[in-house]
Amino acid sequence: MSATATITFDTAANVSHPSQNSDEAIAAKVSKIAFSFMDKRLNTRVFVDDVDFTPDDIVDSSFPTMMDTFSHAAFEVRVRSTVAIVKDKTIADTGDGGPKVFATTISLDDIKIDHTLNTEEGYPPDDVDLDKAPSAFYLPRRDPPMSYPPNIMVVFKETETVFLLDLPSFSFDKGTPEGNAVEEANEFYNYITVGKGRNRKMVNEETQTEPVVVQSRHTLAVRPQKKNAASFASVWDMHDTYEKLKLARAREVPDEMVLYQSADARLLRKKKIVDTGPRRGKTFQEIGQTHNFYDAVMLTERVLAAKAYSDAQKVFRGLIPMDPLSLDLVYVYTIKRLWTFECNETDGHPVVMMAFNPRNKNILAVAYGDIGCEKYFNGLLAIWCTKNPIKPERLYRFDEPLTSIAFSAKNPNWLACGFSNGDVIILDVTSYDTKIVAQSTRDTNPSFEPIWTVTWRAVDIDNEYVLTTGQDGRVNRFTSTKTHDFICTPMMRLSTVEGSLKGLQVTKACLKVDVPINRHPAGHCIMWHPRISHIYFVGTDEGCIHQCSKNYLNQHMDVFRAHAGPVYALHCSPFMENLMMTCGADGAIRLWVEGIDDVIMTLNCKGAVYDAAFCPINATIILTVSTNILSIWDLRRKTHIPCAEYTLTEQGILTCIKFGARGDSVFVSDSMGKIHTFHLEDTPIPPYDQRKMLDDAIKKVLCTRPYLLKQLEKMAAYQKRHP
Repeated sequence: MSATATITFDTAANVSHPSQNSDEAIAAKVSKIAFSFMDKRLNTRVFVDDVDFTPDDIVDSSFPTMMDTFSHAAFEVRVRSTVAIVKDKTIADTGDGGPKVFATTISLDDIKIDHTLNTEEGYPPDDVDLDKAPSAFYLPRRDPPMSYPPNIMVVFKETETVFLLDLPSFSFDKGTPEGNAVEEANEFYNYITVGKGRNRKMVNEETQTEPVVVQSRHTLAVRPQKKNAASFASVWDMHDTYEKLKLARAREVPDEMVLYQSADARLLRKKKIVDTGPRRGKTFQEIGQTHNFYDAVMLTERVLAAKAYSDAQKVFRGLIPMDPLSLDLVYVYTIKRLWTFECNETDGHPVVMMAFNPRNKNILAVAYGDIGCEKYFNGLLAIWCTKNPIKPERLYRFDEPLTSIAFSAKNPNWLACGFSNGDVIILDVTSYDTKIVAQSTRDTNPSFEPIWTVTWRAVDIDNEYVLTTGQDGRVNRFTSTKTHDFICTPMMRLSTVEGSLKGLQVTKACLKVDVPINRHPAGHCIMWHPRISHIYFVGTDEGCIHQCSKNYLNQHMDVFRAHAGPVYALHCSPFMENLMMTCGADGAIRLWVEGIDDVIMTLNCKGAVYDAAFCPINATIILTVSTNILSIWDLRRKTHIPCAEYTLTEQGILTCIKFGARGDSVFVSDSMGKIHTFHLEDTPIPPYDQRKMLDDAIKKVLCTRPYLLKQLEKMAAYQKRHP
């Protein structure tokens, strides 16, 4: 049913007429039925203070006028004046003074509202109220286009009822012709809806219509009241939800309603049933073997460990900083023990190497192997987390002892591992089981001896390769392919150096017959050049440093002698790129400057130095491990003896040392399978210009060798001209 509203506006306004026509003459003109009141509106002008405020014509020529569709008697027949002049809100009446009645007819069903328009555009935001939420839509605030009269008369009239669908109910006696026809119709309806006839051949056709929603003012409703409500979902809740959705699979089973048809089985319609995967067991034997259980246990252990090591974790995270204005501050270079990484599985297994994850500095990979002990150990790899010092979060076992490990920078979950039999693998540490991404084969890998160093190098944005050095003096390149093959490519074969060398001058051995057994020294350590991408340095067991390039195969670019015994570590200063540090079995730590053949500085220890590290936050502090002693050196304080020495273990020796991400935490491993964690305290406050402080400390040490100072000044001047 639709309704037509006749709205009558009753106003008491009086208008003045510039013309002096009488009421009788005006009534005679209006008496003509064919005259359109819309045409008469065009002749009406409105002036306010001699300014024309007459509105434009609202009638479009492409649409029929209201007079053409006029069929009701509610329209006015009284005459309206042709010109109205209003001055300063004072209205004068020259007519009969009676009320003027204006009438119009608007069909509310003809109003179209386009749902695609954005009704919020241009609407200024209100003050945020947390109790009352804003509406989903609203109309822009605009002033009304006209002022409404004080009295409005609305007349509603009922229109003719239109039946769109009529389904009369029929009932007949059973057995009559009419009843039999109704039963046949009911049986046919059941056949095509729920019976076998519902599987009849059907053809689907698509069509496109204009998405226009037509609404009238009758369908407009009051805006619903809304209110904000708080809800919480943790990251783990969302993770579990999305993991369940990934496991959900839609499987198809034959429909039992069509099994009795004679059609081919492949033509029968399938019924889709959502399968959420294997159901979770209820016993511990079923639950305890799932990765979800391992993850839950890992998080629980982290929470319990954080409670047990609360004070140590605060110091490790830097939540208790050192006060630089403290009156009792003294520079005595002390270390404070935080915790020790050890468990029953790793007890007694020597630690051969440690590696921090480049993406997450809380993840520490530790390789346990054989370093020449009397007892043979199988390979063991543990992934520790600084949030859980009690137990490793991953533990992998191998048949052969591990010798070296390194994380990938492009894929932080990949860990390259070298073994004592020459094998190299890439391990995915995100898996609880031993998941090998790539593994070398004997068809391409010619090495049968221990791999002492593995390192990653990027080819481009997406590709990386592994570079290894071994006991047989081979420098090999391993590349992983899409078919998971680990192809080995020889890059360099180190050769024994004869004659006099640059660098350290050692006493020549007095031998009657010099017949070397091995012509290829072992490569114990490797370091890439900090500025030149194709150059790398290799330290050998004969105490030499070979400068090689990946562009020149089977020959080195330069070589110099650094130690009287094997070179165990090779590092570059983070504050001065041309400053290199080496340590070896002769009990010395030596500093070298690229471009100068002589050694810059020598630090002597009591025994063989197995590893050393530059402090990342203080350019002049160096930490070394020799036998079972941890030594702290400060180049600007003294170089003849360490500033502090600490004996960490009575059994075994110290093997590796690493600084944490913040630079004030130290990780030291030993041959008994323990990783000691310390916090470095009571050290000098780092200056603003670290490089200048390091340069001044080196020049202070070289004050007795002026020729080296001149070389350093020349190199500094050259680097300024050619940065």
